[in-house]
Amino acid sequence: MEFPKETPSLRRVRIFKQTLMFLASSWGYLSGGMSLTWPNVLASDILVDNSTMFGTQLSLSDSQMDMVGSMMFVGSLPGYVAAGWLVRAIGRRRSMMLSAVPGVAGSLSIALALNTEMILVGRFLEGTSYGMMGVAVRPYIVEIADTGIRGSAVVVANFLLQIGSISVVSLGIPLKWYQASFFSCAVYVIYGLLLVPFLPESPTFLAVTNKDEKAKSVLRRLRGTDVDVEGVLRDLKKQNESVGNTASWRVLVRPAILRQELILFGLFLVSNFSGVEVIKANTSRILQSAGVSLDMEVSTIMVAGVLFCGNFSMMLLLDRAGRRRCLMLSLSLVVVGYGILGTFDFLNMRATDILAAPEVPVVARANASMTYYAGVVSTQRTTWDWVPLASLMLAAFGQALGLGPIPWILSSEYFPTSIRSQAAGLCTLIGSLQSFAALQLFSPMQTVLTPAGLYWCYACTAAVGLPYVFLFIQETKGKSVG
Repeated sequence: MEFPKETPSLRRVRIFKQTLMFLASSWGYLSGGMSLTWPNVLASDILVDNSTMFGTQLSLSDSQMDMVGSMMFVGSLPGYVAAGWLVRAIGRRRSMMLSAVPGVAGSLSIALALNTEMILVGRFLEGTSYGMMGVAVRPYIVEIADTGIRGSAVVVANFLLQIGSISVVSLGIPLKWYQASFFSCAVYVIYGLLLVPFLPESPTFLAVTNKDEKAKSVLRRLRGTDVDVEGVLRDLKKQNESVGNTASWRVLVRPAILRQELILFGLFLVSNFSGVEVIKANTSRILQSAGVSLDMEVSTIMVAGVLFCGNFSMMLLLDRAGRRRCLMLSLSLVVVGYGILGTFDFLNMRATDILAAPEVPVVARANASMTYYAGVVSTQRTTWDWVPLASLMLAAFGQALGLGPIPWILSSEYFPTSIRSQAAGLCTLIGSLQSFAALQLFSPMQTVLTPAGLYWCYACTAAVGLPYVFLFIQETKGKSVG
């Protein structure tokens, strides 16, 4: 049977409609980006005024600030587990709607916080929402996008993540830390009530759950008039025959599936201990320890802007160069960026010691009851103060070019539809545990290794990632994922 050929203009209209669907399904990542970067707003704001919305006073040590950053990843763990079952049981669309509920509760807990404990509870709930979206959104986009634009389509989520990061730091300049959380709450409400309910369910989910007529209807809208919908449906079912239409988690320990999972666990490990999440949550603290004299909020916005540019570049490259090449380029830039940052910090401290320059403890006090950052920063300023900012921006651009987003993308692309939610949930759960560890170890590693040693450690981890990607990561560019 022949089908009428799709004209270029009709294809452009169809791809535009798909793009709107990508944006609507990824809208919640605006709040995810706000949540990831929000600790920078708190860190900068609390140096000036440590009062809450209701006038109570906060007191946060370095370890507590580490916990504010990492608690979101602790909260994401139950989110991944719950979504791994929900996405398979009730579908992608309803799971995305439900993911907004803990996000709204978490944002309100932070905005209305009376003490540090309420902030940590709010961060946990925001993390639960982030974990649920991580399992629901990317598989949904992978399943509705045309194969030729699938990589770029999935990057839309990261694009909105970076917009959220820039937005919350920008809002933190005129607003208090708790006021910025109300904006995050509004984004969640819009996502769960006004956008996702009007999206169609994933056609591949409908196909593997034997809702063939609904699947055909959605496929006709997504794939155009010149596609054999019956043939596409048959292919989807055939690709999922090897694992069966089952919700059992036991399928994840089959040798072929387990091998893919272990490879992704290793890739997440390289990503997290190359400082990917540390850049987002601790930009201001890294620049403070390096002695950058530029305003911390402005510096954080600059680094977030570089992350945005890196994601935009990856969106242009991912379906042309492929996942493996983007990862190799990304890792190389991270090695150079952190290598320079570590070397600068090492030489700067050596110069300080040789010149016997006085070192003063920096104890930022908003009043006698609050201490946030305690460390040692040289009082000597040089004409090389731009180096740590530039090298951190290079590392940020590198991780945004692939090392940050691609492990999440591959978690959806490596597995067929019938087990995608469970497998992606397990992979991202392990990745989130590693993110928690990397963020929670930031201050202890900085103390034991010195800042220079910590940054060199990140660079070495990225260097190890180069042969790992070359040997173990398989290319998914242009391939059907079932």
